[in-house]
Amino acid sequence: MKIAVTGAGGGVGQSICKALSISSLPTELFPVDVQPLSAGLFRGKEGLVLPKGEAPGSLDIWREEFEKRGIEVVFPGSDYDVVSLSAVRDEWAATGGPAVLVSDRELVLDCRDKARTYERLTRDGIDAPKCVWGKSLEETLTFADSVGYPVVIKPRDGSASRNVTFAKDDAELSFYFTRTPNPIIQEYLALDGEAEEFTCAVFADVQGLVAATFMARRTLSGGTTFRAEVGYWEKLEPLLRKIGETLKPRGPLNVQLRMTDRGPVPFELNIRCSGTTAIRAYYGYNEPEMWIRNYVLGEAVSQPPRRKGVALRYWNEVFIPDLSEEDLSGASIMKRGEILAWP
Repeated sequence: MKIAVTGAGGGVGQSICKALSISSLPTELFPVDVQPLSAGLFRGKEGLVLPKGEAPGSLDIWREEFEKRGIEVVFPGSDYDVVSLSAVRDEWAATGGPAVLVSDRELVLDCRDKARTYERLTRDGIDAPKCVWGKSLEETLTFADSVGYPVVIKPRDGSASRNVTFAKDDAELSFYFTRTPNPIIQEYLALDGEAEEFTCAVFADVQGLVAATFMARRTLSGGTTFRAEVGYWEKLEPLLRKIGETLKPRGPLNVQLRMTDRGPVPFELNIRCSGTTAIRAYYGYNEPEMWIRNYVLGEAVSQPPRRKGVALRYWNEVFIPDLSEEDLSGASIMKRGEILAWP
């Protein structure tokens, strides 16, 4: 099966490729990115350098390049591509194009905008961090005083912890408020002063039923998971199932949550595969494979056996000898890079 994975320069796209490489499916991977010097482009069958998906007419180019190569399935590996591809998923399916594995557009937009996420969760009776947006600085300061400092300031449509800051008093909040694009201010979630954070997932099958969940306690560095402890926390299961049953994603939904004195509280939803997709796959929860088997091949999927373990991340490199950026032109990259692994 020929599969395109976008966002090959980032952690999500690369993690999807790793998960597919250890799946039991026969696959040929075509990593996609907008930048020619993106590491993931040099680790597949053929790398594709394509224009940004949000640019006018670009998705027509994407489809043309995919169909030239007989690509059957497309995984969006960046938040931007999730939004863009959700707009053409049904059209491509109806006209014989590649299967785009993405959820319904309305849910995509709800998860992309943190204010809409809050409204969606609370409307469905799911706890979420108290927050405020679209208010004056004076009103925002009043909100912060009511929930107590520290508070979290982030862009409504941000990702990977970009422009996320913490304010411990009125002065810091005033400073960051005017420097954060389209800000939303959230209460800081903690339990007894400790921030115990989890990256979790719920997988809804093609019938809209929750088929599986995944849980890992994590430590962040640079906005992404640096250490992960994979296991099962019984107190998280009802929340994950309620989110899946209520929102009905088409495939995986990532749930970032923290423990509080009122129980586990989700503070962010990502309606795509995760940057920890490869970690999940190693421990038996292979979301890309489940997605293909259920939504493309029509096979039933169920909860994989739960395993426990730890994943520790470190930097690695892709080496492409005798290459300069000037050598890269056009959409296709056929060179395969090499990696070093410790013995």
